[in-house]
Amino acid sequence: MHRFRSNPWPLSLFGVATMLLVAGAIAGFSIPRGEFTATAAPPTTRPVDGLRQHDPDVFALTGARIVVAPGRVIEQGTVVLRGDMIEAVGADIAIPPDARVIDLSGKTIYPGLIDAFSEVSIGDDEANRGAPHWNPHIVPQRRVAGRYQADKSLNEKLRSQGITLRLAVPSGGILKGTSAIVATGGDANDQAIVKADVAQHIRLTVSRGSREQYPNSPMGAVALARQTMYDADWFGDAWQAWKASSSASRPENNDALAALSQWRESDGLVVIDAINELYALRADDFAREFKLNAVLRGSGNEYRRLDAIRETGRPVLVPVAFPKAPNVATPEAARQATLESLMHWELAPENPARLQAAGIRIAICTHGLADVGSFLKSVRQAVERGLSADDALRALTQTPAELYGIADRTGTVEAGKLANLLVTDSDLFREKSKVLETWVLGQRHEHTRDPLFDVRGKWNLKLAPKPSQGGDIELKIAGELSKLEGTSRPLAAKSSGKSKKPADDEAGDKLKQVGLRDARFSALVEAKPWGHSGIAQLSLVLLDDENSDLQGLGVITWPDGS
Repeated sequence: MHRFRSNPWPLSLFGVATMLLVAGAIAGFSIPRGEFTATAAPPTTRPVDGLRQHDPDVFALTGARIVVAPGRVIEQGTVVLRGDMIEAVGADIAIPPDARVIDLSGKTIYPGLIDAFSEVSIGDDEANRGAPHWNPHIVPQRRVAGRYQADKSLNEKLRSQGITLRLAVPSGGILKGTSAIVATGGDANDQAIVKADVAQHIRLTVSRGSREQYPNSPMGAVALARQTMYDADWFGDAWQAWKASSSASRPENNDALAALSQWRESDGLVVIDAINELYALRADDFAREFKLNAVLRGSGNEYRRLDAIRETGRPVLVPVAFPKAPNVATPEAARQATLESLMHWELAPENPARLQAAGIRIAICTHGLADVGSFLKSVRQAVERGLSADDALRALTQTPAELYGIADRTGTVEAGKLANLLVTDSDLFREKSKVLETWVLGQRHEHTRDPLFDVRGKWNLKLAPKPSQGGDIELKIAGELSKLEGTSRPLAAKSSGKSKKPADDEAGDKLKQVGLRDARFSALVEAKPWGHSGIAQLSLVLLDDENSDLQGLGVITWPDGS
């Protein structure tokens, strides 16, 4: 292991100054990796374990371009957050004296996105207790709000896509139960539920894995669903009659019918899964028969029956799980690609735009995506294929907020609404735009943090003690700050009257795993020029001194551990 120190070296076009490096100086520094969070502790009845921590809960996000809502933009303004709420928004507002100021100049603030439909597994234990329905596919009494468990890994992915809220829907069943709006911040269940019992969910078919019992066909599923709706109406009437007259027979207890009857009496929202464009029309017929306040969860195939779906007058939750290109690499594979699959591959990305152009109200969801980390990529593909940026943003914010009855709390960047925001480095729907941070209920989650220093340029690393071969090190660092690259080569020993300088024709060895996180720089260096076989590990911490050039302290560990 060597200590190093630098001497001044001519600056490159990046204008980076010299570096001072001393072994062991970074011991004791802890540079966090991954997502960074600034937390405003929400009110809770949970007793404090240990010392009470008072975290700052007032933030002023200044200098940013603010997209208040689709079509409403403040070119340079401030957003003040207090706790989990937005306190003020404007181009010229006073910053509270207790606020922590975060400069977001050059960045853009959007309302936090809402995933309009995503299924969660909540199990069937609750449905089997008490007095369930005789058929296990009928479980309207299931409640996501009562069984929800936050998925930390999934929430991190959703936040990286700018999603701050999602509709968590129970999976499985024909009458599936009620969904909940949940926040994507952290893994605390007591703070996750934003709204319980948002919608009752229906699927008018059976999944492939559940066809060993009745019903085992789409026709049977529709018949069972219809019978259950009529049974629920009878159940409600029977209980009302019994309460009104003691001479009437007491009806049976049935948790499923009781839950469904109460939902119908309240005219609650119903979301019906439509696994293809024909099921969308079947779902509408079902909703009309029972006068349901229904929304269709689409399949991505709606463009095939646009006129008929428009005539339903139903909003559509639109997935963006677009198909991969069919394999036509060989003549044999090309023969297997059907015209239908080729047309769907071509037209599916236009589905959101075609629905919007047809006057159909849409909200966009992650349903069907193998990796929710590709959500924004798919949305941008839809924008590229005709969906306007304003319509895309509306389908991700205002429309789902209105459908789910939370428009008074979210969907726009306005005072009095939840502190759910995302911050980007440019237009959200541009191909290379990055989501830099996401705010969920006043908690800041940084996904990409700008390094504290720009290290690009030439560096002279002076080793102490001197290695037996090779001398000091010259580094050349270039590339984007998020994707640095560089080379290393030894500095020749001093000759009479000349400072050490590597030969210009020496290209140097390529650095590997070059990283810069805050003030910490690291890289793997080819050790052969210094008499070692293998790779050396370089690690240093950069120091900012106003009175001198940029410096650093660090160590290099040779392959043998010395």
